[in-house]
Amino acid sequence: MTSNEELGKYELMLILMPDLSSDDTKKELKKVKKLIKDSTGEIYHEDIWDIRDLAYTIKKQDKGYYIIYYFTLEEPRNLVEMEKELLLNNIILRHMVVKSPKGYELKKLSDLEYTEGDRRTHRVDKDSGSKSGTEVKKVQKPKDEVKTEEVAPKIVKEEKKKDLKEKKEEKEEEAPKEEKKTMDISDLDSQLESLLDDPDINIKL
Repeated sequence: MTSNEELGKYELMLILMPDLSSDDTKKELKKVKKLIKDSTGEIYHEDIWDIRDLAYTIKKQDKGYYIIYYFTLEEPRNLVEMEKELLLNNIILRHMVVKSPKGYELKKLSDLEYTEGDRRTHRVDKDSGSKSGTEVKKVQKPKDEVKTEEVAPKIVKEEKKKDLKEKKEEKEEEAPKEEKKTMDISDLDSQLESLLDDPDINIKL
């Protein structure tokens, strides 16, 4: 028998109708699991995202129930028939099957929703919790911390502008203001006469 390492690994994302009851949702998911098994597949992990907003309206729905199945498949050719069955199911709004690349590390929703900063203060134990990964805790940053990060650059920018403005005003005050001298016509006449009377200056008319 082929080992899991040698088999191709796949991911199936499903978006179901959001208005189903809990029991109806379980029934639909049971059908999908049976379909994977009948297609020579074996589910090794499932990640339930629960009801979330859709990027755009699908079949008059703006929300959907998300779930991802991670499975191995002995016969990849069975994927075609499996997808046909999924397309015929009216409860499934959308589905997508992708092959996992070699060396791909499985990432649950709980891991993706935590930022690096959150990881330092709230450890995410990958081995703990249910297989579905439904226990997702959103951690909000303290309001003071967010304000400091957002406001600090603005304050620094405003301080620099203020300093530049003050320096400009100081330079303007230090620079001597040149007074424009107005000359009278009589002054011009007297200067002209003195030039004409000067014996050292030879002016030919």
